[in-house]
Amino acid sequence: MPKINISPMEKDDISEIVKLERLYFSQPWSEKAFLDAFAGGNSYFVVAKARENLVVGYGGMYFVGGEGYIYNIAVKEDFRGQKIGQKIIKSLINYSLERNLEFLSLEVRKSNLSAINLYKKMGFKTLGKRKDFYSFPKEDALIMTLFLK
Repeated sequence: MPKINISPMEKDDISEIVKLERLYFSQPWSEKAFLDAFAGGNSYFVVAKARENLVVGYGGMYFVGGEGYIYNIAVKEDFRGQKIGQKIIKSLINYSLERNLEFLSLEVRKSNLSAINLYKKMGFKTLGKRKDFYSFPKEDALIMTLFLK
């Protein structure tokens, strides 16, 4: 199992992250969307890298008024089962604690049981549902939140 390093995203990582977006999300972010969020000042992204700086996962969040919201988290399929998602979430939680945020929240497809179980393991609680939140296919989202204070 290769050593995985989690570090803040750099601008040079965006093109590889966009490739993962396209693989795992039905409405992926564009490179411009990542560049805008990266430059905006209220977003934070981390990347998981294996040997030779191979991007195998990432996670991102934005924060405003003491609140944090996770955008997306993805791990390359052949690297799953190595606790990379857990390390990415832990990194986002640590960043949220450093910024003194009150909570960290996210939406997840109600059918994505592996992600839901991971979030529960990390302390997130299901607080609600957004009807037909996702498209392609249409599906409800669960709202999950981790209170930090």
